[in-house]
Amino acid sequence: MISTKRLRAATFAAGLALASLVLLLPGTARADASDSPSLLSVDYFSPRASFDRFIRNTDALIGLRADGAPVSEQVPRLRAAAGSFDFDATPHASSTAEQIRRILMAREIIARLPMPPVDTIPDRARVTETDLRSWTVPGTQLRMRRMTGTRHEGAFRFDAATIAEIDDLYRRISDRPRLDGAPDAYQRYIADVDAGAGAMGLSQALIASRLHVVGTTSPRDTMESFLGNMTDAYRVARTAARQLGSDPPQISIEAARRQQAIATDQLQQAVSVFDLSEVPEALRRDTGIEAALLLKEILDRIPLPRPETIPDAIDLAGLPAGADYDWRIPGTQIRIERMQSGPHAGSFLFDANTVSILRDSYAALRDLEYRDPTALALAAFPAAGITPGFYDFYITGPGYLVPGAHPLGAIVDRLPDWSERVIMDQTVWQWGGSVVTLAVLVLAIWLAFRVIDWPAWHHPDSGIAAWMAIAAPLLAAFLTHRATLFIDYDLNFSGTMLEYLLFASGLAELGFLVWAVWRLSSAFATTILASSALSNRGFDASLVRLLSGILGVAASIGVASFGLGRLGVDVVPLLAGLGVGGLAVALAARPTLENLIGGLILFSDKPVRVGDFCTFGDMSGTVEGVGIRSTQIRALNRALISVPNAKFVDMEIVNWARCDTMLIEQTLRLRCETSADQLRHVLIGIREMLHGHPRIEESTIRVRFAGYGESSLDVSVRIYALTRDWNEYHAIREDVNFHIKRIVEASGTRFAVPASVIYTARDSGLDEERTAEAEAAVAAWRREGLLAFPRLTPEQIERVRDSIDYPPEGSSERAQQRSRQREESEPLSDPDSRS
Repeated sequence: MISTKRLRAATFAAGLALASLVLLLPGTARADASDSPSLLSVDYFSPRASFDRFIRNTDALIGLRADGAPVSEQVPRLRAAAGSFDFDATPHASSTAEQIRRILMAREIIARLPMPPVDTIPDRARVTETDLRSWTVPGTQLRMRRMTGTRHEGAFRFDAATIAEIDDLYRRISDRPRLDGAPDAYQRYIADVDAGAGAMGLSQALIASRLHVVGTTSPRDTMESFLGNMTDAYRVARTAARQLGSDPPQISIEAARRQQAIATDQLQQAVSVFDLSEVPEALRRDTGIEAALLLKEILDRIPLPRPETIPDAIDLAGLPAGADYDWRIPGTQIRIERMQSGPHAGSFLFDANTVSILRDSYAALRDLEYRDPTALALAAFPAAGITPGFYDFYITGPGYLVPGAHPLGAIVDRLPDWSERVIMDQTVWQWGGSVVTLAVLVLAIWLAFRVIDWPAWHHPDSGIAAWMAIAAPLLAAFLTHRATLFIDYDLNFSGTMLEYLLFASGLAELGFLVWAVWRLSSAFATTILASSALSNRGFDASLVRLLSGILGVAASIGVASFGLGRLGVDVVPLLAGLGVGGLAVALAARPTLENLIGGLILFSDKPVRVGDFCTFGDMSGTVEGVGIRSTQIRALNRALISVPNAKFVDMEIVNWARCDTMLIEQTLRLRCETSADQLRHVLIGIREMLHGHPRIEESTIRVRFAGYGESSLDVSVRIYALTRDWNEYHAIREDVNFHIKRIVEASGTRFAVPASVIYTARDSGLDEERTAEAEAAVAAWRREGLLAFPRLTPEQIERVRDSIDYPPEGSSERAQQRSRQREESEPLSDPDSRS
């Protein structure tokens, strides 16, 4: 249950904040000021008036609060005191709670210093005479400026830079007692607020600590933040190590680990004041920690400048927002620079050049004695102390800041003294541990590839095996990463050797990841080709392999570029160099590139597929493969022809496999003595035969008396066989030719012979009997109106449809139609490859 005192404090804090928020609105101060003109006068037009009003109203507020006066009586005094501050221009100070806190801190600073006589503070008359612009409280850095360009024109107020520095100023002087002996009103206010907020959450100070809020608003703020955090981290870590190492231990390992977490948090806050933007991302953590330790060792060996000689926010108040600014520690090359871009824009951090020279600077100063801590004045960096041996303590122990809290701590304590000898910034036991770790890593990676790749070796075309193979390089990358973390975090490697280790392990890990990406692309291709819908020999299979290879190369380049960027390799010049080199290679390998482009055109246009019979140029053959560089064609003589893609794609390609039917076209040459009716008898007979043939396409049958040859009457026959098989095409054409021969002979005429042929035998001439029969039949058709010219009637077509036996009666194929073995076909296209 919350006590009465804490409940009263919480009620006061909440009431004061709420009431202040309402009464700080414009116009409310005037109404309240009328109740007490002597205290609440709004004359702020001179440093004397503004300073006097601030002191009197703040003291009245503190007194009313101590007496437990109602909040309604305290708020007017608070509002009047706030009139002496330029809160309108102060970032992060718009809330009432922040204003109350800063007003009380300013009063406590003034209460600890002797104030000048009132008549020496400029009044309104002096302001008018001298055109005074600003005034600083003697002995402090509290400065009042005359407001211009605002609704408070001409009023003197503590400026924004002063308000921003109040926390730092108060922290420096808070250990001194007030000159009037009164208690610290600010500390009492904070205690009451924290007590009231205790049941609801954490105090602002604790929240800021956990969120790593570090002061970097000026070079002085950065210096003090760094020194204070490093001193606190050293104190906590060494105290925990000493207590854990005592006999018997004064704290448990769990408690030591909690103390290590606190020290780690403080060390990380110290690291946050460095500009690590030029350090590779993979090295930033270790580089930042080492930079903080090295800088502390350097500062512990050199005289520190007095705080008042280091620029603070007040000194830099007139600095333009985007102006460059840096400050150097006297006698060194260590600089604090104002960041112009990035997430820390506007903050003052130790610059990138300082980070790069710290190791050499420490090597030049490490033989010097530590600075005498008593040489510092009490007011000079009160939070900073000497941290002797902090760097050596860190790099020679296992784990992190408390070696005994790590499992390796007990093992290292039992090692002989010679194992503690330092060689190239690492102890002997650290070198030994790293060698053992790397040996175990190599063995584990070898076993991983042997075990995981075994199914892929025995089943290269299996999709499951291809996917399992991806696990081997991924596991190798993971093992490499874990081994690196063990050497870095547990064995606690440091210095230049750690940078080499992190870079080498990063390259190895990146190589395994690129390998995994390549295997991933191959797994996709293998899975697709293993499906029943595609054949490994098909054109689509070639396309899948090509696309998977291209995607694998592109993804590998992307992963490699990202990984190399994290390791600090500038990939832009590398890619530019590859572009120039690629152009040179492209010019040298122009034919190869032409063939590659030709292959892509074949893949996209698909004029032929694997298994298609085609004619190109004066050659014909069946396509057996379409590769990146060339196309392989099996010729009719069974020779394998390899045609470059660039040449093949420019040829006139006849793809017979795309025929839905196959053309039979020829010219019949009949003897010139053939009568007109005989000729009609032949034409009608051929047309009936073709319409009756089951393997001839009916709609395009064309049989016509085409003209007169030199010694013949020419009949043009153009028909389409219903087949896509080359052997069957020749069989159908053969059958049609036999029927044509029978029809010609049945008509009593004969085929003509070339005029140049000299017959030595007696020519018997035309068959008069059959000629008469053919002419009589045509005459009968004419009388009955059934002469089928120029084409057959639908009734005649229907009568003769499928009337011809094919295969012909008596043939072995017809006799064995149900049980015969098909002769080996010579198809124009492999049906399986077209799926």
